[in-house]
Amino acid sequence: MSMSDVVDANLSRELKEHMVNMESLYSRMIANPFRSQEVIDEMRKTIVRTASTLMQHNIPLEIPKKERTVTDILQEAATETGMLLGSKAVAQGVSFFRNVQDIVNQPATPKEKIVAEEEITIFEDQDGNFFLIDEDGNEIECDEWGDPLEE
Repeated sequence: MSMSDVVDANLSRELKEHMVNMESLYSRMIANPFRSQEVIDEMRKTIVRTASTLMQHNIPLEIPKKERTVTDILQEAATETGMLLGSKAVAQGVSFFRNVQDIVNQPATPKEKIVAEEEITIFEDQDGNFFLIDEDGNEIECDEWGDPLEE
């Protein structure tokens, strides 16, 4: 900000209101983390309102120039999926993210040692049980990811 830039008193007041609102939301989340979904939704709205307030006062906002990494994309995808599907899915999403991150961070394997995973088709019967068909044409009971069920 240069000496000629003057911050409107209304802008300062409105930004302080957004800050107080955000602090209140964090307090609610700390008090009861199990209600975080509602709080996070409200935080998103507060961030949008803050950006809107800045733009209304002619404060230029730019799209962040930071290049997104694979890690950023996977974290966002896991989080968004979890938020859509619930807390159990968040745990699975975070676990998926960590597994992918571990694979990505492993040292490169020589091409001759890479084993291609084969695609499998998983079927579901009328009772909601999952199964796949092996090379011999036998039905094998499995979970929704194709892992055989132990008997």
